[in-house]
Amino acid sequence: MAQKRSFRTRLRYRFDNTMSRGTVSLVGWLAVVSLVMLVVVSYALELVDPKRQGLLPLLWQTFIKTFALDVPDDAANSLTVVGLWFILALGGIFVVSALVGLLTSGLSQKMDQLRKGRSPVAESDHTVILGWSDQVFTVVSELVEANRSRGKSVIAILADQDKIEMEDALRHRLGSTGKTRIVCRTGTPLDMTDLELVSINTSRSVIVLAPSGSAEDADAYVIKVLLALNRGPAFRDKDHHVVAAVRGSHNRAVAKLAGGKAVVVDSDDISARLIVQTARQPRLSVVYHDLLDFGGEEFYLVGERKLVGRPFGQALFAYGTSCVVGLFHPDGTARLNPPMDTIIGAADKLIVLAEDDSTVKLADRQYPFDESAIVASFRGPQAPESTLVLGWNGRAVRIIEQLDVYVTSGSTVDVVSDRSDADLAVAQLAPRLRRLKVRVKEGDIRSRAVLESLDVTGYSNIIVLADDLLEPLAADSRVLVSLLHLRDMLAQRGRNVQIVSEMRDDRDRDLAQLTRADDFVVSEQLVSLLMTQISENRHLEAVFGDLFDSDGAEIYVRPATYYIRPVPNLTFATVVESARRRGEVAIGYRVAEPGEGHGVVLNPDKAKPLPPIDRVIVLADS
Repeated sequence: MAQKRSFRTRLRYRFDNTMSRGTVSLVGWLAVVSLVMLVVVSYALELVDPKRQGLLPLLWQTFIKTFALDVPDDAANSLTVVGLWFILALGGIFVVSALVGLLTSGLSQKMDQLRKGRSPVAESDHTVILGWSDQVFTVVSELVEANRSRGKSVIAILADQDKIEMEDALRHRLGSTGKTRIVCRTGTPLDMTDLELVSINTSRSVIVLAPSGSAEDADAYVIKVLLALNRGPAFRDKDHHVVAAVRGSHNRAVAKLAGGKAVVVDSDDISARLIVQTARQPRLSVVYHDLLDFGGEEFYLVGERKLVGRPFGQALFAYGTSCVVGLFHPDGTARLNPPMDTIIGAADKLIVLAEDDSTVKLADRQYPFDESAIVASFRGPQAPESTLVLGWNGRAVRIIEQLDVYVTSGSTVDVVSDRSDADLAVAQLAPRLRRLKVRVKEGDIRSRAVLESLDVTGYSNIIVLADDLLEPLAADSRVLVSLLHLRDMLAQRGRNVQIVSEMRDDRDRDLAQLTRADDFVVSEQLVSLLMTQISENRHLEAVFGDLFDSDGAEIYVRPATYYIRPVPNLTFATVVESARRRGEVAIGYRVAEPGEGHGVVLNPDKAKPLPPIDRVIVLADS
């Protein structure tokens, strides 16, 4: 039989519960004590001094005098009255001191709570970033750039990091963010309650960032966050615009199932394609960087009634300072560089490359081209290529697979790495290759003796990979050492071989330029730029999907002699016409003497004379 608790015990228990509720409860008890003290002493004063004007006026007087620590002038007429006022004075000192202490403690607790980043975000039409990694700096800087044309904007970040540390890191790396306000909250995106802190349901878009670490752990984290967003009780059946990236291609299907309508980017596949294409085409990474960041040219979807019913090839000359590159169909699919005789439908939108959507305006004139400058012949037969891959990481297999798609039969790849998993991976890959022959040699890519034994001048191009099992600082350091040796060896032999290096940290690009490498691919940065673009416009998923699909149109940087002859006053309209006749879309060029931006110019004015150029940038199917 349960022991019956005494009334005093139960009363003490209830009192302790109310006291534990925080500052508000404590102030409430203090008010009760003060009221009881004032009523009792006021009633006593009324009894001992009947000359006073009733209990209520006396109660008001004692209240004012007590908390002002003041005593009436006539209090000295009676020792009893003096004693009562003395009790009130002591009580007032106690109450005021306790109240000040409680308020100070309460404010301190509130400030600590705010520093912890646990208060809900009351925003709408804002961008939410879930997770924290080095990608956050690229994503936030691009969102800030994208928001410059808007009014005040908000970016809310939820991560399992200290709020103050996140804010300090962003301030140190990015500086001023202008009109864009950044709000950081501490919590895990895997927790349903924590997700509500950043007001997911009123956001414009959500970007999920994978943490640093192994690919499998990072993908598992992303899948769990997508599941929480799509299937969680607070967010079910809501159309959130969510963008995420996985590193392993085999995890993309599961991530799509977990995320529902979320856009899931295969970062390793895209990175491998960029590395391969950049290795075979100088300055291609500059082109992609300009397309993906908000500081350069961007893709826009434009509905143009005046062009409905006309062939796509005619639309190439419809804008003077914008490039029409494809069609976006009403079913949500996109086609870059469609056949030139494709008729533009009433519901189709033009995919336009422009500096800003405000600059996309139909031309009020025609752009003539110089027939004598157009080259009729095209490329010669493709010769076998030899590629040297220095280093190994999780993308190396995909890189070799992509090389096999682009090169001709008889091409070779030599892999040099000190990682034990390279041999096994190549042995499993070899039966699937159709054109390439792959050989593996064990060695430290930082060793001058190892590099000297390779005859680097005999290769068509060289790819230097960053080891994903190392920290970014150590991995990039290995790449830089290899680049220094390679350039010195090639300079001594008077040869120039195309070198592309993969970097883990974008801040190391400046150091890499000192090694005079031809091009740099920062995989995580380019994927971050892509995610940010899609977060701002969900229709761009189809556009970039076609761009990075091996079956769709791709960007090529080809010799200018394939398209034009050097004649005076040549305009870009002539380049566009020459490319159109080959079933391609010209989107830019590279000047013969590169300066700022590696000499790459996208979306030039079709009417202005061109400087001396050595490369033409086109969208083509092959």
